[in-house]
Amino acid sequence: MKYKYLVIDDEPLARKLIVSHACKVEGLELAGEFGDAIEASNFLHTHRVDLIFLDIQMPEITGLQFISTLKNSPAIILTTAFREFAAEAFDLDVVDYLLKPISFERLLKSVNKFFDRRSGSSTANIQNNDLILHLKADRKIHKIPMMDVLYVESLDEYVKVYTKGKVIITRENISSLDQKLSGNQFVRIHRSFIVSIKAITTISTEGVEVSSKFLPFGRAFKQGALATLGMPKG
Repeated sequence: MKYKYLVIDDEPLARKLIVSHACKVEGLELAGEFGDAIEASNFLHTHRVDLIFLDIQMPEITGLQFISTLKNSPAIILTTAFREFAAEAFDLDVVDYLLKPISFERLLKSVNKFFDRRSGSSTANIQNNDLILHLKADRKIHKIPMMDVLYVESLDEYVKVYTKGKVIITRENISSLDQKLSGNQFVRIHRSFIVSIKAITTISTEGVEVSSKFLPFGRAFKQGALATLGMPKG
């Protein structure tokens, strides 16, 4: 199986280096390369892509701004010469953050992270077909009907899954649960919250309410969440 990727960078030499490295990795296929995010956005309207190597500092629209415009974002590996964007980048749940100049070994490590994520997604899709969420907790596997899940909250070292009847505490990370719940009427509204759309009782431009609890939008997830929920941008 070949995963299609894009390279978006306003520096031609930077694009050439990434393509040179990526063509050595079995399982990747170049779908296109672009010098700015606007051209890439137009391409994505009509083409499916699995992975994007995305520069941060670009004219007109930055890489981080571009991510916020994507409704169903492919996996993202950010590429930049600046370390100071790292914290904001990982708030966007990117696969990795590569500092230029990029070596083949470092790019390969990032691509392997992407492969690992996709492998996990394949397993999750099988589970989603049964509409059952499988959670590891208390040395057991809990089988939870997805229709019973209200919301998911990520804390320091664990995640709480709130259901109609109980709260389950698991050490699975929220990104893994986001993959499992994706496509089954759930929306990620914050780096710490995933919410069942059916369980939402009120929506504002600041957040949503579920079971009388207010859950705020995170800055990186707000526009995508509002679009999914059919609300005007706030």
